Amino acid sequence: MFLAKNIITCISLLFPLLIFSQAPILDLKSRFQLDIKKASGAINLDGHLDEDSWLEADVGSDFWQKQPYFAENADPRTEVRVTYDEDNLYFGAICYQTENIIIRSLKRDEFWDNDAIAIVLDPLNTKTNAYLFGGSAEGGQYDALRSETSGINRDWNNKWFVETHQADDFWSLEMAIPLKIIRYDENINEWGLNFVRNLQLDNENHNWTAVPESFWPPNPAFAGKMNWDAPPSKKTGNFNLIPFVTSSVNKQKDEDTKFNADAGLDARLAVTSTLNLDVTINPDFSQIEADELVTNLTRFNIGLPEKRTFFLENSDLFSDYGLGVARPFFSRRIGLDSEGRAVPIIYGARLTGNINPDLRIGLMNMHSGTTEDAYGQNNTAFAVQQRFGRSIVQGMFINRQSFDGFETIENDFGRNASLEAKYFSNNGQISFWGGLHQSFKDAYNSKTGMYNIGFRFRNPAWNFSTNNVTLQDNYYADLGFIARVNNYDASRDTTIRSGFTQSYSELEYNIRPQNSKLVRRHNIGFENLLVYNNDGSFNERYNRLRYFLSLNNGDEYKIRINNSEVDLLYPFRFTSSEYDPLPAEKYRFTDVILEYESDERKPFSYEVSAQYGGFYNGTLKKIELGVKYRIQPWGNFGISYQRNDLKFPEQYGNRLISAVVSKVEIAFNRDLIWTSLFQYVDQSDFVGINSRLQWRYSPMSDLFLVFVDNYDVLTGIGRSGLESSNRALILKLSYWY
Repeated sequence: MFLAKNIITCISLLFPLLIFSQAPILDLKSRFQLDIKKASGAINLDGHLDEDSWLEADVGSDFWQKQPYFAENADPRTEVRVTYDEDNLYFGAICYQTENIIIRSLKRDEFWDNDAIAIVLDPLNTKTNAYLFGGSAEGGQYDALRSETSGINRDWNNKWFVETHQADDFWSLEMAIPLKIIRYDENINEWGLNFVRNLQLDNENHNWTAVPESFWPPNPAFAGKMNWDAPPSKKTGNFNLIPFVTSSVNKQKDEDTKFNADAGLDARLAVTSTLNLDVTINPDFSQIEADELVTNLTRFNIGLPEKRTFFLENSDLFSDYGLGVARPFFSRRIGLDSEGRAVPIIYGARLTGNINPDLRIGLMNMHSGTTEDAYGQNNTAFAVQQRFGRSIVQGMFINRQSFDGFETIENDFGRNASLEAKYFSNNGQISFWGGLHQSFKDAYNSKTGMYNIGFRFRNPAWNFSTNNVTLQDNYYADLGFIARVNNYDASRDTTIRSGFTQSYSELEYNIRPQNSKLVRRHNIGFENLLVYNNDGSFNERYNRLRYFLSLNNGDEYKIRINNSEVDLLYPFRFTSSEYDPLPAEKYRFTDVILEYESDERKPFSYEVSAQYGGFYNGTLKKIELGVKYRIQPWGNFGISYQRNDLKFPEQYGNRLISAVVSKVEIAFNRDLIWTSLFQYVDQSDFVGINSRLQWRYSPMSDLFLVFVDNYDVLTGIGRSGLESSNRALILKLSYWY
């Protein structure tokens, strides 16, 4: 309660800070301006900037070098132009380059692995949120959304066009972005604008504006300005219908082979030029890339990222609450029952966007059907975000309600309310945030809160951050993610719920030698994690000292020294059930991690890491090896191996945990790509293949052919080998209308 009162006080102090303490932002818009005027004729999208409209357009050049160090007059030269017509915004670029062009992938959204250029658009001048549209020298597309708190979300996709041309000493690009896919205000005639160029061979990034050294290049806080000769008018009839059909043949273990056919519909409607409605009926996500399983040597669950397209646009409105260890909303929980099994979603609707340049809202409702194992669920989330300069105040309410058919199950619900304030100084160096969260669940009337607070300072040399989260015993997030509230008791084979307070702090110092031919960057860092039980007793800590060395040739060396202490609350077993679990007592141990990564720009690259040291009352020896081979621009072949050797005193046993992951990507062209993922993870007793052929036969319209073949690994007396658990062949056809 004492901490909660302090956080309430801090948030109360934040409100006047948000409104009155916004010092003038680094004045880049007065220095970096590009005028945009209407095209005098049609633009033929072929990568050649030879139309009169391009020759008449204002030219932006004199880029700044962003990486490896901050400097003006970036070399080689880049020239950018913008123009428009009634339907599209056009972006053109000439990227001078005499070195060999490097393309690591033709797959969509692989911008940072290629020689490429992107435009950063902030139509509402938020200085926090932006669109990114990019193209590689081979015409590979990259589109993403950027927000202040969640960073870059490259899983967002939309329908736009790009073509490129390669010459002896430059490559050029033309891009057409339909105005209807951008949320803008027709009364605003100045948009935030920047450009980011990626040069693989030189291992450099360039910006049009002078983005400070300690900030990622697409940060719209440091954008320039695009001046419209006349603001683009509001677009009517802005809607997309995306019907799809699927068919599949599926063979589950101990079941007959089944044939299934289904259909569904996705729809997108621009309610206003800044507010978008997404609807899905009987959604299907069979074409989404499979998750890469990870070996988990912790005592708690691990969250994997959301990949389903429906949940991605403006996702920060719902997901940027709490801290990584405890989030009130985590969209991957939608479509799963309490045991983590997939359930069918009947429909979903999502309204997101801006009411005005400073006010954003999000409203989502998803309904899953009743199955033999689970009741149907109606899930609703409403979020509102008000901006003050670069800072924000935001609130959210979440409701999960169970249904049996059409009947509400009265006491089976979970509700959450959140209020947060986040202060960001206009120079980007200082940020401070705090949040109050409350859950509402039948029969739980006390200890139902969560509170978080944090601070960060960064400049080109120093970065210091600290955050704290307190989660009470009865704070539930049915649609969220909480990493460490459930503690497994191996001796009783049960889970005990226990709240916690976690504090994390990090201090790092960066050195970027400007005249070194060898060294790109030194990074020296210290991390500290402290976890306390809610009665104030100690639970866990670790201290980490690290040093990273980046060379100009692309090689990286890393060393970490970790010192840990754990007061284990309940017995826990890392080995098989034939051995005793580790007793609930205090453990202290130290380990060292060494890593090397070779230059990934080369056709052949590899990485290796080794970890050795204590692990509770035993030892851990871990080795990871990874090899990649690239045939430019069409082929990527990779395989990695991980081995974890756990050894404890005799009564607690030993265990060898291994994993093999192989990824293959073959691009027959930009529109026909085959990807395959093979995984063997013996911790999960799993072997699986997920192979996907994607043919983009029309812009944003796809034919997918997916093959899934999963096996259980049989172990134990009289059991060995593999047993098929699931085999399926899936065909999905979608059309973007």
